[in-house]
Amino acid sequence: MKLSLIALAAVALASTVGCAGQSPDENTDDSGADLIRKTSSTSSWQYHGIMPELESPQLTVSLKGHTVHLQGLLPRNVAVESLPFHVKTEAAPGGRTMVHAAYPIATVNTHLTAPSGLPARNPEPFDYSVCAGTMSAASVSEGAYGGFPFIEYICHHRDHDGRVRSGIAFHGPIDDKVENGTDYWFLQRGPVSHACNRMLGEHVLELAHAIGFDHGVRGTPAKVIADFDQFNGKPLDVDYPSTGWTRPAGAEVFKIWQAVAMGDDGQTHIQMPQWACESSRCANMPANTLNPHTGEKL
Repeated sequence: MKLSLIALAAVALASTVGCAGQSPDENTDDSGADLIRKTSSTSSWQYHGIMPELESPQLTVSLKGHTVHLQGLLPRNVAVESLPFHVKTEAAPGGRTMVHAAYPIATVNTHLTAPSGLPARNPEPFDYSVCAGTMSAASVSEGAYGGFPFIEYICHHRDHDGRVRSGIAFHGPIDDKVENGTDYWFLQRGPVSHACNRMLGEHVLELAHAIGFDHGVRGTPAKVIADFDQFNGKPLDVDYPSTGWTRPAGAEVFKIWQAVAMGDDGQTHIQMPQWACESSRCANMPANTLNPHTGEKL
């Protein structure tokens, strides 16, 4: 089943220079229903999934593939069998285990204009590192950040042409979509953003946890590459639709998880709502419907 839609919401204060988006839709859901859906611009979110915080994590952003690839060492006190179904592992030196996960992202639409008035453009390929941000970026006039983490990885970088750039980050999905009368956060994967890398809300929560960003860790390497990323000598992709793009032949495809997904049948399907929830609703989330270790239906 192709999964293309999420349900996650809004919160807090953040300076988001360099990541303009559409004006936020301030419609709110006050029904108290259990499903994870778009709420107000000042919601807060929590991650309760089983992805551990990794040791020596690294990130690779593929501009051509619209992916961010997370890799890091499994902590010695964590069993491989406890990992979630959407990761891949390989042996690492010293008897360690390297954990890999990949997530869909948005990249830049070069037809847009940046806040500076200059044409929007992707971050140039370079070795950056997580340098700033917040766990709860509120929706503001520049974009509907939805209260999700804003993981900034470009701070005062001088491009090859002398342009200094800041405020480029991984953050929430910006867009929303009404399905069956319910307003959900929605990621349009592909070249649609002004500079940043939009992610599904639940994915940016998991990423923040896996690199320790959620408790103040900064400095995680974040490498931007122009071409497809690689895994096991194959192009890397994720199981999520993309705009104006075709999956390369022979790609290594990573599974993803969603809190709520839209299936080919046009219906919303609860998957892992207990892994990522708006703080005031966590106690009332419906049960997960997938096995956390295999991804199969329970």
